[in-house]
Amino acid sequence: MSTVCIKKAVAPYASALERLLEPFAGALALRGSSILIKPNLVEPESYSTGQTTNPALVEAIIMWCKAQGAKKIAVGEGPSYFQPASALRACFTATGMADIADRQAVPWILFDEGAFRKFKKISAQLPDQFYLSEHAFSWDHIINVPVPKAHYLTTVSIAMKNLKGFIKRADKPSFHYCGTHHIHGSVTQLNTIIRPSLNIVDCTAPVHKNRGFLLAGIDIVAVDAVAASLMGYNPSSIDTIRLGHEAGLGEMDLARIDITGDAMRDLSMNFEQPKQFLHRAFPGLQLSAEKACSGCLIPLFAALRKIEEKGISVKTETLLMLGKQDAPHAGSRAICIGECTKNCTAGSWLPGCPPTKEGLFEFLCTKLQRLP
Repeated sequence: MSTVCIKKAVAPYASALERLLEPFAGALALRGSSILIKPNLVEPESYSTGQTTNPALVEAIIMWCKAQGAKKIAVGEGPSYFQPASALRACFTATGMADIADRQAVPWILFDEGAFRKFKKISAQLPDQFYLSEHAFSWDHIINVPVPKAHYLTTVSIAMKNLKGFIKRADKPSFHYCGTHHIHGSVTQLNTIIRPSLNIVDCTAPVHKNRGFLLAGIDIVAVDAVAASLMGYNPSSIDTIRLGHEAGLGEMDLARIDITGDAMRDLSMNFEQPKQFLHRAFPGLQLSAEKACSGCLIPLFAALRKIEEKGISVKTETLLMLGKQDAPHAGSRAICIGECTKNCTAGSWLPGCPPTKEGLFEFLCTKLQRLP
């Protein structure tokens, strides 16, 4: 039976982390091993936004690994595709992750600056050709440290999806529209290639209903299933979890998972899905983005939340188009975003692959306020 442990936690996290990982330490046998810690550093934003992993937690993990006798430890990540190449190192420095790595005398590694391994035609659910960081294969153990997020395409983004950071930056968009299951299938197949030894979900950001808890397990599907249930979802309704279970990667049935530590009934996370946000804040906006990648989706929702904060309303029905489209749209009230939609409409178009958050915000402010 798969085990998932949950512990309430407050900084500096060392004590809570030790209790959290007690059920797994013996099985991992970390003494004398090399360990890569893989946080989520999607952008150069503080962990308090809920978008990046808490550096204080990563520091506690480094200290725990040292106490377990690890001989080599590093922190590594490949940030999101929507980040320009010039901003990738800032995902370590601006988040504080570089500081804790330096303080603990361990290297921090930007995957984009290293070697990649080529894969070609290994699954119908993956791009015909893609590259993964060699760091996915050159360490004895990977400790996967995601943050739980709502996601427009996959509903949730937790441990399974966090492994996308190992994909070469230029190949990341192609994982969103390959195979019959698109992003759901490609994430599942990626998890058959990269197998973390341990997954620790960081629920310490002050954006959840209950602040300050951690969730851990060796079984990545079980970890995502328990985390998804705390986010308010039936795990079987999440395609990546269901496909992961069907692929034999782990257990999704909560009744068959040994959930230890603090009681789930005392914990929950309050997330507004992107589709719920659109309906609430911009009921006049329709979004066509089923084949879009995070390169456009992340800056789009960042721009829309900023527009909401500024009190800009959209009273005219407008279609936003992102990603590869099945058919063009001739309406003048369509707004197309990104290179994939260049030939989709006679309306407005913002180029870029991907466009920046700042550029997208300015573009939408101008276009939405001009609509009749």
